[in-house]
Amino acid sequence: MNLVWLTVILPMSLGAILIAVEAVVKRLILKGGNIHVGSFGIEIKGGMVSSLQVAILSFVSATLLFGLVYILAWGLTLPPILPKYWLAVLCGTAANSIIQFLNIKALSLDKGEVSLTQPLQAMTPGLISGLALLLGEYPSKVGCAGIGLMILGSYVLTWEKAPEYWYDYLGPIKRLRLLWNLTKVGLNDQTPEQRAEMNKSIVVSLALGSAAMGTIGLLFDGLFVRRGINLQGMVLGQMTMTAILSLTYLIIYHWHPDANEEQKQNFRNCLYGGQVMIYTGLIGTIFVARMILMQPVFNKAFVSYVGTLKRISILASVILGGQLLKEEEFKKRFWAAILIILGVILISMDGLPARLSTKIEYLGF
Repeated sequence: MNLVWLTVILPMSLGAILIAVEAVVKRLILKGGNIHVGSFGIEIKGGMVSSLQVAILSFVSATLLFGLVYILAWGLTLPPILPKYWLAVLCGTAANSIIQFLNIKALSLDKGEVSLTQPLQAMTPGLISGLALLLGEYPSKVGCAGIGLMILGSYVLTWEKAPEYWYDYLGPIKRLRLLWNLTKVGLNDQTPEQRAEMNKSIVVSLALGSAAMGTIGLLFDGLFVRRGINLQGMVLGQMTMTAILSLTYLIIYHWHPDANEEQKQNFRNCLYGGQVMIYTGLIGTIFVARMILMQPVFNKAFVSYVGTLKRISILASVILGGQLLKEEEFKKRFWAAILIILGVILISMDGLPARLSTKIEYLGF
């Protein structure tokens, strides 16, 4: 039991908390805010850089740090790897390029509060069931109960008033319908209330899109870590992924910049240091730390149980968002997080993610 605690439960729990901390730092640098812990306080001005700029700088920082760790630990040697290791790395990178982009876009919006976006983005285990059906796998009764709890949790999370239609009980579905209706109204013709509703609906859509892509990302993360055999293979794969993500976002930014003139100037200035570089460097450091803590556990436990422990980040995000960022609706989001976590636990007992991982390998990935 002590070995399981040290090699599985403890690193996954610490990594899950770091996921929440990373989201808080991203939210602060994008939207600004004040944090007070006891007598300690810090104020961060928001909007200094755009979401794509944050993604570029944080992943460049992560790549450099992964490279430093790799050289210090193993020099210029290559790790022993299993066949199709690089295929799994590239497939996981492709999925993560979309996941990370949607994550940071959601956090950059006015209504993209950490305690709202993170629980929705963490619904990957429930959405895995849709992928399972496409591959001929079916959840058991326990798995179906878990899916039901996650749906209930998402409804509580996005619930604001009495439902009008049966599908309004699926809170995110209601948000998608509302977004569709509001797109028919010109932006200049919308009332402030409608703009706020549209903003929140876009946040929900981005978060759910991230969770949907996470069904693919979770499975390939497990594959490439196991095929990398040891920590050296994992670090090499993660360094490759963050380098490709940095380059991808830089190309997108070059062709379609999402920054205003002040942000462009801050982006150029940050190369010489400053507050932006410190916070994006911190994001990159947190990313590296949580990956080194969490990814090796894929070699020690089933993907389903690893995914379950990872969802501790849901509760941590709600608590940190409520206590540090003073986000609203803390009680509602807290209980929604509990329901989603219970749903994840039941889905993990079903073993569906583990069966899907085997199925994907059978298909040639």
